[in-house]
Amino acid sequence: MFGFVIGTICLFLLIGVLRRRHGFGGWQRHGGHRQGFGPRAFLWRLLRRIDATPAQEKVFRDEASGLRDAVHGLRGELKASGRDLAVALRDETLDRQKLETVYRKQDELLASLRQRLSDSLARVHSTLDARQRNEIADLLERGGRSSCF
Repeated sequence: MFGFVIGTICLFLLIGVLRRRHGFGGWQRHGGHRQGFGPRAFLWRLLRRIDATPAQEKVFRDEASGLRDAVHGLRGELKASGRDLAVALRDETLDRQKLETVYRKQDELLASLRQRLSDSLARVHSTLDARQRNEIADLLERGGRSSCF
């Protein structure tokens, strides 16, 4: 149960991060050159780092866009799930059947998101060569954003 709550919180945070569109295309000055920030800039730096071909860039962008749309589509359902949980908490006694229904619904949503992510990773993986896969794996091992670039 505790793991489920942590997972739900992480999913809400992921949705919040992906929804932040005001950061797209922003610029900061670093050492005389302009440096973008936000998800698009991160993807651009990653693609530059692995020396991606235009075809690979298209796959990366299409999959990122598809994942963003999938998360955006789940947002309404997660809000409904939160409302259902609020109703269960307001009742005089805690109805475990209502809670199980909410949990089942959230499990289905998370499973669909996991499946979409797995499909996207498979498509991206199939376009990369061994050097590029190793470069991305090294970046992940080192801890992602802060050590990537």
